[in-house]
Amino acid sequence: MKKIKEKLELGPIFSMWLREILRFFTSRGRIISTFVQPFLFLGLLTIPMSQLFRAEGSPQAQAMQKMMFGGTSFYAFLVPGIIAMGLLFGGTMGGVSVLWDKEFGFLKEVMVAPVRRTSLMIGRSLGAMTIGIVQALMTTGVGVLFGIWYDFHIQSVGGFFLALLCMILTFATFVGFGLTFGGLFEETEGFMAFLMLIQMPLFFCSGAMVPIKQIKGIPVLYQFCYINPLTYGVDGIRGALTGVYSMNPVLDLLVILGCAILFLVLGAFEFSRMEVS
Repeated sequence: MKKIKEKLELGPIFSMWLREILRFFTSRGRIISTFVQPFLFLGLLTIPMSQLFRAEGSPQAQAMQKMMFGGTSFYAFLVPGIIAMGLLFGGTMGGVSVLWDKEFGFLKEVMVAPVRRTSLMIGRSLGAMTIGIVQALMTTGVGVLFGIWYDFHIQSVGGFFLALLCMILTFATFVGFGLTFGGLFEETEGFMAFLMLIQMPLFFCSGAMVPIKQIKGIPVLYQFCYINPLTYGVDGIRGALTGVYSMNPVLDLLVILGCAILFLVLGAFEFSRMEVS
């Protein structure tokens, strides 16, 4: 057991995790943003959009909603997509924080320490993941609160924990994604521009806002949905919370787990070879 602890370097991992948590709690703006963001996204985006498909009215409208969204309300369909959006944006920003630390010299200080770079990367990733999952859970809670009026509730306790697992794997995927591509850039501005270019296609072609079956037949976009890792994260979270899957739940878990492992390994590789002048 002692050898395992030494190999994992739990001390440095915990120190990097704690640093990320302390940075969060010492930033008033980030704390306010974390608490306010779920209300803004759900109140200003999800609720207004959900009015496009109200179950109230004619039997034809109810039948159309059942056909398009698997029997859930449009609001219930959108909430998991908003949760996944926060995981995508929060995870990919992990690469930006690495570049910031590189520019301000902190990365140089910790990399000269006699610890493995992989341990530093794990600690940073766990810190970012802790904050990201807290925000995802807050979004879920606010979604359920608004769902009292807009027909959304969590199906079961088991479904909630399955959704939590999908959230963790989705966030881990995009933390690794951010670290992988962040290591290829020297300037924060260039990486931020790259993220703005890639985040929107990943989000809008994931089934977060529009059912994938509704874009069937559109070349490129429809195929891209199935090679987009966020698609499987969205479907896993939505299915666990609402009971409505677009794909196979086992497939969702396997794909998002595989993507999380792949990108974390690539991210660790890029982090280990990063040069700090």
